[in-house]
Amino acid sequence: MSELPSTGARLDELRSTVQRTILVRRISLGMFCVVAAIVVLASDISPLNPLFAVPFSWLVLTIPFQWLVGKQQNTNRLHLVHAGFLAFEVLLIALLVQRLGGVEWIGAVFYLYTVIYANFFLPKYLGYVITGLAVGSYIAVALAEYAGLLPHNPLFPAADPLHRHLPFVITTVVVGAVGLYAALAFTVRAFAGMYERQQRELRKRERVLRRLSAKLLSAREEERRRIAGRLHDELGQALAAARWAVAAGETAEAEELLAQAVEGTRSLARDLRPPLLDELGLGPALRHLLERFQSSTGVRVEAELPEEQVPEPAQTAAFRVVQESLENVRRHAHARVVHAEVRREGGGVTGRLADDGVGFSPRTVTEGLGIPGMREWVDLAGGELQVSSVPGKGTEITFYIPLP
Repeated sequence: MSELPSTGARLDELRSTVQRTILVRRISLGMFCVVAAIVVLASDISPLNPLFAVPFSWLVLTIPFQWLVGKQQNTNRLHLVHAGFLAFEVLLIALLVQRLGGVEWIGAVFYLYTVIYANFFLPKYLGYVITGLAVGSYIAVALAEYAGLLPHNPLFPAADPLHRHLPFVITTVVVGAVGLYAALAFTVRAFAGMYERQQRELRKRERVLRRLSAKLLSAREEERRRIAGRLHDELGQALAAARWAVAAGETAEAEELLAQAVEGTRSLARDLRPPLLDELGLGPALRHLLERFQSSTGVRVEAELPEEQVPEPAQTAAFRVVQESLENVRRHAHARVVHAEVRREGGGVTGRLADDGVGFSPRTVTEGLGIPGMREWVDLAGGELQVSSVPGKGTEITFYIPLP
Protein backbone atom coordinates (compact mmCIF):
# COMPACT_ATOMS: atom_id res chain seq x y z
CA MET A 1 0.00 0.00 0.00
CA SER A 2 1.30 3.45 -0.83
CA GLU A 3 1.10 5.33 2.44
CA LEU A 4 0.71 9.02 2.95
CA PRO A 5 3.49 10.54 5.06
CA SER A 6 2.74 10.62 8.77
CA THR A 7 4.29 14.05 9.15
CA GLY A 8 1.64 16.19 7.50
CA ALA A 9 1.60 19.78 6.37
CA ARG A 10 2.21 21.23 9.84
CA LEU A 11 5.51 19.42 10.30
CA ASP A 12 6.64 20.46 6.81
CA GLU A 13 5.73 24.06 7.57
CA LEU A 14 7.57 23.98 10.90
CA ARG A 15 10.63 22.35 9.34
CA SER A 16 10.67 24.97 6.58
CA THR A 17 10.48 27.74 9.19
CA VAL A 18 13.38 26.28 11.18
CA GLN A 19 15.40 25.94 7.96
CA ARG A 20 14.82 29.63 7.35
CA THR A 21 16.02 30.42 10.88
CA ILE A 22 19.21 28.47 10.11
CA LEU A 23 19.75 30.69 7.07
CA VAL A 24 19.13 33.81 9.17
CA ARG A 25 21.51 32.49 11.82
CA ARG A 26 24.23 31.81 9.27
CA ILE A 27 23.92 35.28 7.76
CA SER A 28 23.96 37.03 11.15
CA LEU A 29 26.86 34.91 12.41
CA GLY A 30 28.69 35.42 9.12
CA MET A 31 28.29 39.18 9.54
CA PHE A 32 29.59 38.93 13.08
CA CYS A 33 32.60 36.88 11.96
CA VAL A 34 33.42 39.49 9.31
CA VAL A 35 33.18 42.26 11.90
CA ALA A 36 35.32 40.23 14.33
CA ALA A 37 37.91 39.68 11.61
CA ILE A 38 38.01 43.44 10.99
CA VAL A 39 38.56 44.02 14.71
CA VAL A 40 41.31 41.40 14.81
CA LEU A 41 43.09 43.03 11.86
CA ALA A 42 42.70 46.55 13.27
CA SER A 43 43.89 45.78 16.79
CA ASP A 44 46.36 43.70 18.74
CA ILE A 45 43.83 40.93 19.44
CA SER A 46 44.95 37.41 18.48
CA PRO A 47 43.03 35.55 15.73
CA LEU A 48 42.59 32.71 18.24
CA ASN A 49 40.73 35.04 20.57
CA PRO A 50 37.18 33.80 21.36
CA LEU A 51 35.87 37.03 19.86
CA PHE A 52 36.42 35.38 16.48
CA ALA A 53 36.82 31.66 17.30
CA VAL A 54 33.50 31.22 19.15
CA PRO A 55 31.24 32.83 16.50
CA PHE A 56 33.05 30.83 13.81
CA SER A 57 32.48 27.56 15.76
CA TRP A 58 28.90 28.66 16.27
CA LEU A 59 28.53 29.13 12.50
CA VAL A 60 29.97 25.67 11.80
CA LEU A 61 27.54 24.16 14.33
CA THR A 62 24.61 25.07 12.07
CA ILE A 63 25.67 22.38 9.57
CA PRO A 64 24.89 19.30 11.75
CA PHE A 65 21.89 21.18 13.14
CA GLN A 66 20.40 21.52 9.65
CA TRP A 67 21.01 17.81 9.03
CA LEU A 68 19.24 16.87 12.28
CA VAL A 69 16.28 19.11 11.45
CA GLY A 70 15.80 17.28 8.15
CA LYS A 71 15.75 13.89 9.91
CA GLN A 72 12.98 14.58 12.43
CA GLN A 73 9.57 13.01 11.74
CA ASN A 74 7.35 14.76 14.29
CA THR A 75 7.02 18.25 15.72
CA ASN A 76 7.97 17.36 19.30
CA ARG A 77 11.33 15.94 18.25
CA LEU A 78 11.92 18.89 15.96
CA HIS A 79 11.29 21.28 18.85
CA LEU A 80 13.64 19.28 21.08
CA VAL A 81 16.41 19.38 18.44
CA HIS A 82 15.94 23.13 18.09
CA ALA A 83 15.99 23.59 21.87
CA GLY A 84 19.15 21.46 22.12
CA PHE A 85 20.89 23.65 19.56
CA LEU A 86 19.87 26.81 21.43
CA ALA A 87 21.08 25.31 24.73
CA PHE A 88 24.45 24.59 23.09
CA GLU A 89 24.46 28.20 21.89
CA VAL A 90 24.03 29.38 25.47
CA LEU A 91 27.10 27.38 26.54
CA LEU A 92 29.16 28.83 23.67
CA ILE A 93 28.02 32.33 24.60
CA ALA A 94 28.92 31.72 28.26
CA LEU A 95 32.43 30.73 27.13
CA LEU A 96 32.61 33.80 24.92
CA VAL A 97 31.46 36.09 27.72
CA GLN A 98 33.93 34.62 30.21
CA ARG A 99 36.85 34.97 27.78
CA LEU A 100 35.87 38.53 26.81
CA GLY A 101 35.98 40.05 30.24
CA GLY A 102 32.94 38.56 31.96
CA VAL A 103 30.70 41.28 33.34
CA GLU A 104 33.32 43.89 32.48
CA TRP A 105 32.09 44.34 28.90
CA ILE A 106 28.79 43.90 26.97
CA GLY A 107 28.59 40.12 27.39
CA ALA A 108 24.96 40.06 28.52
CA VAL A 109 23.86 41.36 25.12
CA PHE A 110 25.24 38.28 23.34
CA TYR A 111 22.39 36.13 24.68
CA LEU A 112 19.88 38.36 22.94
CA TYR A 113 19.64 36.37 19.69
CA THR A 114 19.25 33.03 21.41
CA VAL A 115 16.47 34.30 23.69
CA ILE A 116 14.64 35.87 20.73
CA TYR A 117 14.86 32.69 18.67
CA ALA A 118 13.79 30.48 21.59
CA ASN A 119 10.71 32.49 22.51
CA PHE A 120 9.68 33.09 18.90
CA PHE A 121 9.88 29.54 17.56
CA LEU A 122 9.75 27.08 20.46
CA PRO A 123 6.79 26.07 22.63
CA LYS A 124 6.35 28.31 25.67
CA TYR A 125 7.94 25.98 28.22
CA LEU A 126 11.04 25.38 26.05
CA GLY A 127 11.37 29.13 25.46
CA TYR A 128 11.34 29.69 29.21
CA VAL A 129 13.91 26.93 29.72
CA ILE A 130 16.34 28.47 27.21
CA THR A 131 15.76 31.96 28.68
CA GLY A 132 16.46 30.64 32.18
CA LEU A 133 19.57 28.87 30.95
CA ALA A 134 20.85 32.11 29.35
CA VAL A 135 20.23 34.17 32.49
CA GLY A 136 21.65 31.46 34.74
CA SER A 137 24.82 31.00 32.68
CA TYR A 138 25.58 34.73 32.75
CA ILE A 139 24.98 34.93 36.48
CA ALA A 140 27.15 31.84 36.97
CA VAL A 141 30.05 33.44 35.06
CA ALA A 142 29.74 36.66 37.04
CA LEU A 143 29.59 34.92 40.45
CA ALA A 144 32.37 32.44 39.56
CA GLU A 145 34.69 35.30 38.59
CA TYR A 146 33.72 37.27 41.68
CA ALA A 147 34.46 34.27 43.92
CA GLY A 148 37.74 33.54 42.16
CA LEU A 149 36.57 30.19 40.82
CA LEU A 150 37.21 31.34 37.25
CA PRO A 151 40.07 33.51 36.09
CA HIS A 152 39.23 36.98 34.86
CA ASN A 153 40.30 37.57 31.27
CA PRO A 154 40.37 41.29 30.58
CA LEU A 155 39.87 41.81 26.90
CA PHE A 156 41.81 45.07 26.75
CA PRO A 157 44.74 45.18 29.16
CA ALA A 158 45.93 48.77 28.89
CA ALA A 159 47.60 51.34 31.07
CA ASP A 160 45.47 54.13 29.62
CA PRO A 161 41.79 54.54 30.53
CA LEU A 162 39.68 52.29 28.27
CA HIS A 163 37.93 55.21 26.63
CA ARG A 164 41.36 56.40 25.45
CA HIS A 165 42.45 52.91 24.34
CA LEU A 166 41.96 52.64 20.54
CA PRO A 167 41.39 48.81 20.33
CA PHE A 168 38.67 49.10 22.98
CA VAL A 169 36.99 51.99 21.18
CA ILE A 170 37.10 50.19 17.80
CA THR A 171 35.81 46.92 19.22
CA THR A 172 33.03 48.53 21.23
CA VAL A 173 31.80 50.63 18.32
CA VAL A 174 32.16 48.06 15.54
CA VAL A 175 31.07 44.95 17.43
CA GLY A 176 28.80 46.41 20.08
CA ALA A 177 27.04 49.04 18.00
CA VAL A 178 27.43 48.37 14.29
CA GLY A 179 27.82 44.59 14.11
CA LEU A 180 25.48 43.53 16.89
CA TYR A 181 22.59 45.78 16.03
CA ALA A 182 22.96 45.45 12.27
CA ALA A 183 22.66 41.69 12.72
CA LEU A 184 19.77 42.24 15.12
CA ALA A 185 17.97 44.46 12.61
CA PHE A 186 18.42 41.83 9.90
CA THR A 187 17.15 39.10 12.23
CA VAL A 188 14.07 41.07 13.27
CA ARG A 189 13.26 41.86 9.63
CA ALA A 190 13.59 38.17 8.81
CA PHE A 191 11.20 37.35 11.64
CA ALA A 192 8.80 40.02 10.39
CA GLY A 193 8.93 38.45 6.92
CA MET A 194 8.16 35.01 8.36
CA TYR A 195 5.29 36.46 10.37
CA GLU A 196 3.88 38.16 7.27
CA ARG A 197 4.07 34.89 5.31
CA GLN A 198 2.26 33.12 8.13
CA GLN A 199 -0.40 35.85 8.15
CA ARG A 200 -0.91 35.47 4.39
CA GLU A 201 -1.20 31.72 4.81
CA LEU A 202 -3.68 32.23 7.65
CA ARG A 203 -5.81 34.57 5.54
CA LYS A 204 -5.70 32.04 2.71
CA ARG A 205 -6.85 29.29 5.06
CA GLU A 206 -9.62 31.51 6.38
CA ARG A 207 -10.89 31.99 2.84
CA VAL A 208 -10.74 28.24 2.25
CA LEU A 209 -12.58 27.68 5.54
CA ARG A 210 -15.33 30.08 4.53
CA ARG A 211 -15.73 28.25 1.22
CA LEU A 212 -15.82 24.92 3.05
CA SER A 213 -18.42 26.26 5.48
CA ALA A 214 -20.60 27.40 2.58
CA LYS A 215 -20.21 23.99 0.93
CA LEU A 216 -21.03 22.28 4.22
CA LEU A 217 -24.25 24.25 4.57
CA SER A 218 -25.13 23.42 0.99
CA ALA A 219 -24.32 19.74 1.58
CA ARG A 220 -26.48 19.68 4.71
CA GLU A 221 -29.38 21.22 2.82
CA GLU A 222 -28.91 18.71 0.01
CA GLU A 223 -28.86 15.88 2.55
CA ARG A 224 -32.08 17.16 4.12
CA ARG A 225 -33.64 17.33 0.66
CA ARG A 226 -32.53 13.75 -0.05
CA ILE A 227 -33.87 12.46 3.27
CA ALA A 228 -37.17 14.31 2.76
CA GLY A 229 -37.47 12.76 -0.69
CA ARG A 230 -36.85 9.25 0.63
CA LEU A 231 -39.31 9.76 3.48
CA HIS A 232 -41.94 10.96 1.04
CA ASP A 233 -41.29 8.46 -1.76
CA GLU A 234 -40.60 5.34 0.28
CA LEU A 235 -41.92 5.64 3.81
CA GLY A 236 -44.78 8.03 3.09
CA GLN A 237 -46.12 6.07 0.13
CA ALA A 238 -45.76 2.74 1.93
CA LEU A 239 -47.69 4.03 4.95
CA ALA A 240 -50.36 5.59 2.74
CA ALA A 241 -50.78 2.31 0.85
CA ALA A 242 -50.94 0.39 4.15
CA ARG A 243 -53.67 2.73 5.36
CA TRP A 244 -55.69 2.12 2.22
CA ALA A 245 -55.17 -1.63 2.61
CA VAL A 246 -56.40 -1.51 6.20
CA ALA A 247 -59.40 0.54 5.15
CA ALA A 248 -60.15 -2.04 2.45
CA GLY A 249 -59.81 -4.88 4.94
CA GLU A 250 -56.75 -6.37 3.23
CA THR A 251 -54.79 -7.16 6.41
CA ALA A 252 -52.07 -9.31 4.79
CA GLU A 253 -51.19 -6.63 2.25
CA ALA A 254 -51.19 -3.99 4.97
CA GLU A 255 -48.75 -6.04 7.07
CA GLU A 256 -46.46 -6.48 4.06
CA LEU A 257 -46.51 -2.75 3.34
CA LEU A 258 -45.81 -1.93 6.98
CA ALA A 259 -42.88 -4.36 6.95
CA GLN A 260 -41.50 -2.57 3.87
CA ALA A 261 -41.90 0.78 5.65
CA VAL A 262 -40.04 -0.53 8.72
CA GLU A 263 -37.21 -1.88 6.57
CA GLY A 264 -37.04 1.39 4.61
CA THR A 265 -36.80 3.34 7.87
CA ARG A 266 -34.00 1.08 9.11
CA SER A 267 -32.17 1.41 5.80
CA LEU A 268 -32.40 5.19 5.99
CA ALA A 269 -31.13 5.15 9.59
CA ARG A 270 -28.19 2.94 8.60
CA ASP A 271 -27.28 5.32 5.78
CA LEU A 272 -27.40 8.31 8.11
CA ARG A 273 -25.37 6.73 10.91
CA PRO A 274 -24.58 2.98 10.91
CA PRO A 275 -25.22 1.55 14.40
CA LEU A 276 -22.22 -0.75 13.98
CA LEU A 277 -19.93 2.29 13.84
CA ASP A 278 -20.85 3.25 17.40
CA GLU A 279 -21.40 -0.25 18.76
CA LEU A 280 -18.43 -2.21 17.33
CA GLY A 281 -16.14 0.36 15.73
CA LEU A 282 -14.71 1.25 12.34
CA GLY A 283 -13.63 -2.21 11.14
CA PRO A 284 -16.99 -4.00 11.56
CA ALA A 285 -18.91 -1.00 10.20
CA LEU A 286 -16.74 -0.90 7.07
CA ARG A 287 -17.00 -4.67 6.64
CA HIS A 288 -20.81 -4.46 6.72
CA LEU A 289 -20.75 -1.51 4.30
CA LEU A 290 -18.50 -3.39 1.84
CA GLU A 291 -20.59 -6.56 2.05
CA ARG A 292 -23.77 -4.61 1.27
CA PHE A 293 -21.99 -2.87 -1.61
CA GLN A 294 -20.76 -6.16 -3.06
CA SER A 295 -24.14 -7.89 -2.79
CA SER A 296 -26.03 -4.96 -4.34
CA THR A 297 -23.61 -4.20 -7.21
CA GLY A 298 -21.87 -7.50 -7.97
CA VAL A 299 -18.50 -5.74 -7.81
CA ARG A 300 -15.88 -7.93 -6.14
CA VAL A 301 -14.42 -6.33 -3.01
CA GLU A 302 -10.98 -7.13 -1.56
CA ALA A 303 -10.66 -5.62 1.89
CA GLU A 304 -8.10 -5.22 4.66
CA LEU A 305 -9.73 -3.51 7.63
CA PRO A 306 -8.56 -2.43 11.09
CA GLU A 307 -9.18 -4.62 14.11
CA GLU A 308 -8.27 -1.90 16.62
CA GLN A 309 -10.70 0.71 17.90
CA VAL A 310 -10.38 4.12 16.26
CA PRO A 311 -11.42 7.25 18.20
CA GLU A 312 -13.46 10.13 16.88
CA PRO A 313 -13.31 12.16 14.70
CA ALA A 314 -10.98 9.90 12.70
CA GLN A 315 -13.49 7.03 12.79
CA THR A 316 -16.36 8.96 11.23
CA ALA A 317 -14.12 10.71 8.68
CA ALA A 318 -12.60 7.42 7.49
CA PHE A 319 -16.02 5.77 7.24
CA ARG A 320 -17.49 8.68 5.22
CA VAL A 321 -14.56 8.70 2.79
CA VAL A 322 -14.98 4.97 2.13
CA GLN A 323 -18.76 5.34 1.87
CA GLU A 324 -18.53 8.21 -0.63
CA SER A 325 -15.83 6.40 -2.64
CA LEU A 326 -18.04 3.31 -2.96
CA GLU A 327 -20.96 5.49 -4.03
CA ASN A 328 -18.75 6.91 -6.81
CA VAL A 329 -17.86 3.37 -7.91
CA ARG A 330 -21.55 2.43 -7.90
CA ARG A 331 -22.59 5.41 -10.01
CA HIS A 332 -19.68 6.10 -12.33
CA ALA A 333 -16.79 3.64 -12.34
CA HIS A 334 -18.24 0.52 -14.05
CA ALA A 335 -15.60 -1.39 -12.10
CA ARG A 336 -15.21 -5.13 -11.62
CA VAL A 337 -12.95 -5.09 -8.55
CA VAL A 338 -12.52 -2.69 -5.66
CA HIS A 339 -9.61 -2.96 -3.25
CA ALA A 340 -10.23 -1.27 0.12
CA GLU A 341 -7.47 -1.03 2.70
CA VAL A 342 -7.80 0.88 5.97
CA ARG A 343 -5.26 0.62 8.77
CA ARG A 344 -4.52 2.17 12.11
CA GLU A 345 -0.80 2.89 12.03
CA GLY A 346 1.18 4.84 14.58
CA GLY A 347 -0.49 8.15 15.18
CA GLY A 348 -3.21 7.96 12.56
CA VAL A 349 -5.45 6.06 10.17
CA THR A 350 -4.32 5.45 6.60
CA GLY A 351 -6.60 4.29 3.83
CA ARG A 352 -6.55 3.36 0.17
CA LEU A 353 -9.46 2.59 -2.16
CA ALA A 354 -8.66 1.56 -5.72
CA ASP A 355 -10.93 0.34 -8.51
CA ASP A 356 -10.33 -0.90 -12.05
CA GLY A 357 -13.09 1.22 -13.57
CA VAL A 358 -13.21 3.82 -16.30
CA GLY A 359 -11.41 6.51 -14.30
CA PHE A 360 -11.56 10.25 -15.00
CA SER A 361 -9.38 13.31 -15.34
CA PRO A 362 -9.02 15.01 -11.92
CA ARG A 363 -8.29 18.34 -13.60
CA THR A 364 -11.61 18.43 -15.41
CA VAL A 365 -13.89 16.48 -13.05
CA THR A 366 -13.91 17.44 -9.36
CA GLU A 367 -17.31 18.58 -8.15
CA GLY A 368 -19.56 15.83 -9.39
CA LEU A 369 -17.90 12.88 -7.68
CA GLY A 370 -18.25 13.87 -4.04
CA ILE A 371 -14.55 14.71 -3.79
CA PRO A 372 -15.14 18.07 -2.03
CA GLY A 373 -17.24 16.27 0.57
CA MET A 374 -14.49 13.73 1.19
CA ARG A 375 -11.94 16.51 1.50
CA GLU A 376 -14.15 18.32 3.98
CA TRP A 377 -14.41 15.26 6.23
CA VAL A 378 -10.65 14.70 6.11
CA ASP A 379 -9.79 18.39 6.54
CA LEU A 380 -12.08 18.70 9.55
CA ALA A 381 -10.22 15.78 11.13
CA GLY A 382 -6.85 17.42 10.35
CA GLY A 383 -5.81 14.91 7.69
CA GLU A 384 -4.86 14.73 4.03
CA LEU A 385 -6.59 13.19 1.01
CA GLN A 386 -5.21 12.49 -2.45
CA VAL A 387 -7.13 11.47 -5.58
CA SER A 388 -5.32 9.80 -8.45
CA SER A 389 -7.13 8.75 -11.61
CA VAL A 390 -6.41 8.23 -15.30
CA PRO A 391 -9.17 7.78 -17.88
CA GLY A 392 -9.48 4.08 -18.65
CA LYS A 393 -7.17 3.00 -15.81
CA GLY A 394 -9.29 3.30 -12.70
CA THR A 395 -9.19 5.54 -9.65
CA GLU A 396 -7.21 5.49 -6.42
CA ILE A 397 -8.08 7.48 -3.30
CA THR A 398 -5.61 7.61 -0.40
CA PHE A 399 -6.03 9.40 2.89
CA TYR A 400 -4.29 9.93 6.20
CA ILE A 401 -6.20 11.05 9.30
CA PRO A 402 -4.26 11.77 12.52
CA LEU A 403 -5.65 10.42 15.78
CA PRO A 404 -6.53 12.98 18.44
